[in-house]
Amino acid sequence: MTDKKWLMLNFTLPKEPSRIRVSIWRKLKKSGSVSVGQSMWLLPVSERNLSIFKEIAKKITQNKGHAYVGEVNFVDEESSEDMVNLFHQARDSEYKEFLEKCQDFFREIEKETAKENFSYAELEENEEEYNKLVEWLHKIALRDFFNAPLKNQAEQKLEECKKILDEFSNKVYQSNEEN
Repeated sequence: MTDKKWLMLNFTLPKEPSRIRVSIWRKLKKSGSVSVGQSMWLLPVSERNLSIFKEIAKKITQNKGHAYVGEVNFVDEESSEDMVNLFHQARDSEYKEFLEKCQDFFREIEKETAKENFSYAELEENEEEYNKLVEWLHKIALRDFFNAPLKNQAEQKLEECKKILDEFSNKVYQSNEEN
């Protein structure tokens, strides 16, 4: 038996209304859990994750479904590592999307710099976009239970975003001091 322990949520829900199914799916994705079969989801064991699965199970039963939360141990290390890899894939997919948005951020600052659009309004807009990136990466990191391979790259890219924003900010202040 491996030393990794898992929480498993298995459930059934009526097909209608579909909004309930979508709501449950969104809660499962937001929690960072991964699907390992038909309506079967995993999270690593922790009090927080147990609370999340219990809350989701309660919502399922309140909507005429059936939910079962259990603790699972895989009998071989390979199966457990396969589960960790599923978590890595899920988080890396999120990190890839995050990295793409960072590239969009770079392009936007480059475009505004090329146009010499050094206004406070533009700076404020870019600060808002940067803050969204910060919050998004924080949410991904909360779901990244096993430090997915792209985590460091995403953190570094966010630092680059901060640096380019600081440079743009300096240009805005310099440009507006001269006027």
